[in-house]
Amino acid sequence: MRAVFTTAIRYKVNAVCETPLRTGGAAGNTESVLRDSFGNAFLQGSSLAGALRNWLENNGEQKTAKALFGSQEHEGRLIVSDAVLRADAEQAIRPRLRIDEKNGPAADKGKFDVAHIVSGSQLDFELTWLGNGRDDEEIMTVERMLGAVNSGEIRLGAQKSNGFGRLTLCVRKRSYDLMNKADRAAWIEDRDDGDEIKLPENVTDRRVTFVLEGIADSVLIRASAPVYEGDQSYTVNIEENGHPILPGSSIKGALRAQCMRIVQSAGVRESLVNDLFGRGAQDGDNGRAGVICVDDVRMNDVKKQRIRRIRINRFTGGVIRGGLFAEEPLSGAVQMTISVKEEQDALCALLVYALRDLGLGLCNLGSDGAIGRGYIAVKRILIQTLDGRKAEIGFDQNHTMSMRDTDGLFDKWQKAWKECMV
Repeated sequence: MRAVFTTAIRYKVNAVCETPLRTGGAAGNTESVLRDSFGNAFLQGSSLAGALRNWLENNGEQKTAKALFGSQEHEGRLIVSDAVLRADAEQAIRPRLRIDEKNGPAADKGKFDVAHIVSGSQLDFELTWLGNGRDDEEIMTVERMLGAVNSGEIRLGAQKSNGFGRLTLCVRKRSYDLMNKADRAAWIEDRDDGDEIKLPENVTDRRVTFVLEGIADSVLIRASAPVYEGDQSYTVNIEENGHPILPGSSIKGALRAQCMRIVQSAGVRESLVNDLFGRGAQDGDNGRAGVICVDDVRMNDVKKQRIRRIRINRFTGGVIRGGLFAEEPLSGAVQMTISVKEEQDALCALLVYALRDLGLGLCNLGSDGAIGRGYIAVKRILIQTLDGRKAEIGFDQNHTMSMRDTDGLFDKWQKAWKECMV
């Protein structure tokens, strides 16, 4: 009887979450993460395999994807384990607000919380390739997929457009020739004696990266619930690993609102906003993903100032009983990173307009923009494509804007923008 496989290659992977990781089941409960019977958070192997397979198929390697992951006709040659987070992985919760896209304010029952695993957490998983003899091309493909995860080209879990799911990997590889007695014993005993490998630095996802640098003045990043000190409530800022965080979802929401104002005033078709940011389910479909990815902004070396305020009764004009509360807006340097698929010229133009408005002080981030909070003194916006083309927008202290575009990116995007006017 012929052996089912004679060669096995096992990759043992230790991963570190560079950004938060959202892992959940199909029940739709956003306030918890998926956990196994031991209480450890984990990412299902099917979810990991789906992300890897999707990357292969998007790069035109459907035949290899079928060979590795299987099809209706045959099973695949790659086994993908669950990715289990270590017991000390910390869970955090962020508040979210679902917006009514037509009317602008919060949608009915639109306030909800989202649980996730914080950045810096570690998880472990395995990939095992099985075959009759070595297939160097398939083995290299497996390592290219791991390289794409390590470079951030493949992100895992949910909330990827909000900056979640970026990992860096340390990979140990062990090959087994099962026709060899010593290797068979090592395979059966599951010996962990592989060698660390260097992953390929391949990048196939062509994206434009926008990096905004500036100083945030009086930003308020409200957490999900206030803290009470005696009879006074205190609004807590969102923090992870001891640092205040301006969530990517909050930045994306502010940019989306400004983009909607831009297309409405410029006479451009409003569907561009959904093309850029995606949309939720409607008309019986499951929604549509956008092409933008907005990372969290981690604020370091911030200055804090606790400010006491009172709530006013709108009917009497007097102070609401027990209405004294405190807030702690933050000031400090920010560096915001956003990426968009490169071929989306009109969408890149729309994002440039929104970031320009942020630099000109026409929109804000975080809460309480009506009382002057969350405005960014933008120094510059650096723009770069994968092939090295660059552009830059600068701002001085008086919000005067200057542009540098030696590679013609703005001209190219502006031409596509004008073609979208209705």
